[in-house]
Amino acid sequence: MREQQFEYDVQKRARAGTAATLRAVISLYIIYLAWSVLKGVRNGSSPVPVWVGWLVAIVFTAAAIAFGVYTWKTWHRDLEAARLPANDGDCKEAVEETEENIP
Repeated sequence: MREQQFEYDVQKRARAGTAATLRAVISLYIIYLAWSVLKGVRNGSSPVPVWVGWLVAIVFTAAAIAFGVYTWKTWHRDLEAARLPANDGDCKEAVEETEENIP
């Protein structure tokens, strides 16, 4: 079975991809921050208590995952909005019906 290929507005699709890429980079950076905090707590080089470090790392990771899900859903919504209408025979029939109704 072959997947249906859709045509997209080039600018809207590019904008959706760019926004999704930047959001994904931000999400990965938040995970990196969580790892940095956790690494500092485990090495003993952090001035915060261990439980605070773990709590911050867990909160940052949860925020990054939530932001990643938001990015995924927004990208799909923007991609759907960039889809061009199907160019089937329906449009041709609609034009013919309109022309027949013109006095």
